[in-house]
Amino acid sequence: MPDLSLPDLSDATGKVMTEFNTFIQQVGDALPVLEQMGYEVTTFKITWGLPPKARLRLKSTGNPDVQKVNAIAAKAASGGVLVSALITSATTAKRIQSTMRLGTAYLDVDFAVPPRVNMKFVSSKASDKDEMLRDADELEIACK
Repeated sequence: MPDLSLPDLSDATGKVMTEFNTFIQQVGDALPVLEQMGYEVTTFKITWGLPPKARLRLKSTGNPDVQKVNAIAAKAASGGVLVSALITSATTAKRIQSTMRLGTAYLDVDFAVPPRVNMKFVSSKASDKDEMLRDADELEIACK
């Protein structure tokens, strides 16, 4: 009779958890710099699986002062590829926000394979109701 038992994934799970904990620490290290740049975390969503996925949503908290943001980014200690990518994306979004004279900027950072950053800019004239509207890719549809 063939062996139908599941493979032992405990070692793989342990390695994934170690990497994920390191990732969480790196995101935590970047948050004070992002706050100085004028961002706040609105959501942090984790999907457990192999591999785990995470989504970080940042919202700009005021008018962009690009010179100040660039100075903060330049002073930020190099905390690795992840921290550098977050800070670079936040700086780019503030520059776009300022250049195009847009209102609130949202950064959706997907930590998955492959990673990606989506930037969304809401008009400064948008109402709270308009701000609540979601993009189609933010909707989760479960089919049973």
